[in-house]
Amino acid sequence: MKKTGQCPKCESNDIITDAKAVDRGHNNMQDEMTVVTFRKPDALIFKEKQTTTLSAWVCAACGYTEFYADRPHAIKRPGA
Repeated sequence: MKKTGQCPKCESNDIITDAKAVDRGHNNMQDEMTVVTFRKPDALIFKEKQTTTLSAWVCAACGYTEFYADRPHAIKRPGA
């Protein structure tokens, strides 16, 4: 959807782009939704957490939604 500008479900071109995905955490606090990977996932401590926020692309016709990492290179594991 991000590359084509068209919904893969209903083929509409009415796309809401780059909407922020919001998560509610402790005490109902609002924060941007994130994706996490770890550089050293097998370590007991000091796993070296890597994060990036997500943006949503939403079809205004049918509601189909795709999420995209804002900085995908920031969560890539070494050797992956």
